[in-house]
Amino acid sequence: MQQLETRAKLAAMTPRDHLQLLAHSLRTKNTLQELLQDQKLVVAGVQSEIMDFQYILARSQCLNLQVHHTSKNRYEDADGNFCCERFEVNQLRGVKSVTAVYQAAKFFLTNVEITTTEALGHVTVREDYDTIGDDESIGSFRLISARPTGIITESHKVLYDKYYKHHDLLGGRPCAVMATDSVDEDELHPYDPKSRVRLDVSATLVITQVRRYKREDDKQDYRNHGVKVEFAQSSGDEAVTSAEDEAGANDDDDMYMVLIRCANFVKVRHPEIDAPPHALSAIADGTASWIKVMLKTIREFVDAL
Repeated sequence: MQQLETRAKLAAMTPRDHLQLLAHSLRTKNTLQELLQDQKLVVAGVQSEIMDFQYILARSQCLNLQVHHTSKNRYEDADGNFCCERFEVNQLRGVKSVTAVYQAAKFFLTNVEITTTEALGHVTVREDYDTIGDDESIGSFRLISARPTGIITESHKVLYDKYYKHHDLLGGRPCAVMATDSVDEDELHPYDPKSRVRLDVSATLVITQVRRYKREDDKQDYRNHGVKVEFAQSSGDEAVTSAEDEAGANDDDDMYMVLIRCANFVKVRHPEIDAPPHALSAIADGTASWIKVMLKTIREFVDAL
């Protein structure tokens, strides 16, 4: 009953509701020292992950998950900050294991300074990767990037990720969720607006597995967003059991694919240094390149297994 109520609420959400949920989930205010006290980062990570996951499901419930989707909003806010909101649905055809893609995505995020430097030409350095005790799924770190334009950006982040063998919002099906948010205040390592541009990035990745439908094989299912009619109300996600996710080696690779749904919000803070507006706007637009590098890294990682 609780699952049905949750699905009904998601189905009833309007675009305005989506924006309000995005505002609460991807634009939170974080003070790092407060989060680190008494395991508050664990609680904050769980709460953020739940809200971000709900947003991803609500945002994609009316989309055809069988094909690529991208939507983007760019604007300058009242404080002169360049902002970019981006939502993507990407398919990894021929890939069936959610866990393999999750491990690949985790590898990318924990080595993002290396892949960013190699692929985008931004000389990036990671500083102070800290975790909560032995829990490597929750941590904080800082990224300093030297751009080809000569601008240096800095980002302070908290990261939370988790793999679920069974998730209630997916009817007990497996998935992986990765959420990262920006730290607004860090007493030990304060921002340096006199020499660097502050780059805030809040992002959520949801990784699931679905059956792949071909238009000529099942036109009715394709018209219903590529899923069986009985699952259309539950955000368009086809039922796949955990056993199929882990032990589907005997199935045709073309029958399944892994979905990566990503929502991110980027804000390039108006700096105290002299920086041309077009250069700041280009930094905000760079999320598209970042996502492409991530998908390429994940694909190479999975193919090498």
